[in-house]
Amino acid sequence: MLPSNPSDQSEQASVSKPHRYRIGVLLYLRNQDGDVLLIKRSRAPNVGLWCAVGGKLEMDTGESPFECAIREAKEEVGIALSEKDVSLRCILSEENYENTGHWLMFIFEIRCQLSEPPQPIDEGVFSFFKHEELEALSMPPLDKRVLIDRILKEEASALHVLHAGEGVEKEPSLLVEEELIG
Repeated sequence: MLPSNPSDQSEQASVSKPHRYRIGVLLYLRNQDGDVLLIKRSRAPNVGLWCAVGGKLEMDTGESPFECAIREAKEEVGIALSEKDVSLRCILSEENYENTGHWLMFIFEIRCQLSEPPQPIDEGVFSFFKHEELEALSMPPLDKRVLIDRILKEEASALHVLHAGEGVEKEPSLLVEEELIG
């Protein structure tokens, strides 16, 4: 039964939704040899870990995930892309990732290749990694599973829709594939 007082309703709504929602993008770029570009993060989240290039969507400007991917590639890697250069490969819904709130991540594979790693930025340093090096690399476990099991598979071209319940970032085997398209 709902409270009759409208202020009680807003209090109840804020209690039932304690986590804010964020939208972000991750970008997987490669060089001519197929090695994957990652950044060793010097800032939260994932300090000290190797991660995909990415960032948060600018929702106040109405930015789309594709526009965000193009902007982040320019800001972090220094390359100019168009929508034809980005391929949406995964949509990942994460519940309360590292107690930072809920995330909706759009994960893109970038079609153009880089000839060398970008220069370091304030968020970290870049390096390319061969596929066989990734398993032993210090990466967030969920990111590693998505990259290895869904983005880098030779036959992979499908769009994966994934749900990561709370705690999956530490135990990626709990990741649920909601939909596979293509």
